Amino acid sequence: MKGYETLGIAAGHARIRAFVRGAGPTVVMLSGMGRPPSDLEAFGKAVADSGYKVAICEYRGVGESTGPLDGITFHDLAKDVIAVIDKVGGAPVALIGHAFGNRIARTLAADRPDLVSCVVMLGASGKVQPSPEIAAAIRIAQSMHLPRKDREAAVRLAWVGPGRDPSGWLDENWSQPFIKGAMAAAERTPLSEFWTAGKAPILIVQGLADVSAPPANGRSLKEEVGDRATLVELEGVGHSMAVEAPDECAKPVLDYLAKRVRR
Repeated sequence: MKGYETLGIAAGHARIRAFVRGAGPTVVMLSGMGRPPSDLEAFGKAVADSGYKVAICEYRGVGESTGPLDGITFHDLAKDVIAVIDKVGGAPVALIGHAFGNRIARTLAADRPDLVSCVVMLGASGKVQPSPEIAAAIRIAQSMHLPRKDREAAVRLAWVGPGRDPSGWLDENWSQPFIKGAMAAAERTPLSEFWTAGKAPILIVQGLADVSAPPANGRSLKEEVGDRATLVELEGVGHSMAVEAPDECAKPVLDYLAKRVRR
């Protein structure tokens, strides 16, 4: 990733790559399920350029990061991120999770509140599920063996806002082993262990055109945790928000970090 330093970090039985740029308070980012760190390249640059050290983590089983995927829970994936924080420094850090990544960010905040100053969720998910039509589209979009035209139609339907460019999630950078391991990990990790991100301050950035993680997820979380959560909704933005609209997503995030993160 251009402009980022690449680090290889030992995390127990895993070895995790992280991509780092900028200087200032540390912000650690996690991409969607089975997605590469490059999804957050433009978004991370916008944050780093505003005076932060950004570290984007690569999940085990994605790219060059390695580690067991059988029998894991979200807590195991959170430990991988803890190893990155230990290496990069700057704790307590701001954690930003896009899509599936916000579940791991929430888990880490619940498990190790001493390491986390706040949690930013780009597209909250977990309770309100997509419709059967959208769930089917997601499966098609992630299936690399299907014709490109079928996948493109599915990506447009499930993941991007109206008129947005679907190419960011139409590529072949979907780690099928990680997706399988992560879905099994979700079954092993009760919502009660991560849903409210412990007691950390929360920013929820929700795309109103998100049909994969419907906006009701963010609204219900805000209602559940009250004043600890801030909810921002973006018109016309879909589930791939950090990819399809990095600058639009960065604005509310930077406004929030300016108030929450000490310099």
